Amino acid sequence: MFTHMSDSTTPQPPLTRVGTKPIALSLGIGAVGGGVLALLHIPLAWMLGPMIFNIAASLRGYPVLIPHGVRVAILCVIGVFLGGSFTPELLPRAREWVLSLSLMLVFVPLITFIASEYFRRAAGFDRATAIFSGAPGTLTAMVIIGGESGADERMIALTQGLRVVFVVILMPMVVSAVLATAPHDGAVLPEGGSFQWSEVAWLLAAGLCGYAVAKVFNLPAAAMTGAMIASTALYLSGTITYRPPETLLWAALWILGSAIGSRFSTVSTETFFRVSKHAVAATTLIIAVSALFALMASWLTDTRYLTALLSFTPGGVAEMCLIAIAFDVDPAFVAVHHFVRIAILITLVPFATKLMFPKAP
Repeated sequence: MFTHMSDSTTPQPPLTRVGTKPIALSLGIGAVGGGVLALLHIPLAWMLGPMIFNIAASLRGYPVLIPHGVRVAILCVIGVFLGGSFTPELLPRAREWVLSLSLMLVFVPLITFIASEYFRRAAGFDRATAIFSGAPGTLTAMVIIGGESGADERMIALTQGLRVVFVVILMPMVVSAVLATAPHDGAVLPEGGSFQWSEVAWLLAAGLCGYAVAKVFNLPAAAMTGAMIASTALYLSGTITYRPPETLLWAALWILGSAIGSRFSTVSTETFFRVSKHAVAATTLIIAVSALFALMASWLTDTRYLTALLSFTPGGVAEMCLIAIAFDVDPAFVAVHHFVRIAILITLVPFATKLMFPKAP
């Protein structure tokens, strides 16, 4: 039973307590990783390289760290990019999305059951830890609610983090193979208007105000969701036409990849590899079920299968949206489906927890 661990995946301390050296180290290692994978022509090198190299550095004991505040800022940037992917031409199609979104009501409980049964039977997790480890995101919410239900918070954080890592490594390879193109080939988002300081100010305000409002209403992935909704409103209303340069997107990839990798800085090498084999197996089961639901969604909505697959494969919300943006695989469709997946989890899990673990502290 993996119910007690000596190492931890507790939240990282604030920037004021750790200084800037761990951040600089993480970003420096990430830059090397991104450069190496870019030279090897690996798809989405500037997210995968920083992630993989930071994981390696973490397991070697290097003090790498990307603070929560930096991640929030990057999620706001990604939200603004996502807002730019919504165009008036998408509105008539939005009605079709109801059919595929309704599948999420079955998909989320089903993959949670399948993955949790694997963790319970094959990995020896206790029931509570298995359920919250098997739920398809979000890491922070599952750790908090799982801990309140008596589950092992550290194991939940590790398995949830590994699921994101394995999905993020796999999906760019799949998309690149299917499209036979690298993510930097061709335009990523619709062409925007000319640079204007006033429109840049509008986008900055959209990111900050959208995040603040999303936090008030406790929306899932608040930084990205709020920025996306606010910037979408600006684009659809015609208030702005300017879209940020793609160099900013690649910078977001670099920082986010480094942040994912640095999450494992408090996990021992032995524990990492001991749990990884089970995380790989559970993630494989999840992807297989995702592929079936993507097939149904593609048939129901006449959407490309690849787009539906990215929409149903539960990596991190930000990570899957970035993959969609980078490959121009209908980012709006992908984003909405992942937001709904997280919303379903955050809405249903507390109620399910009270029913299943009524005596939890």
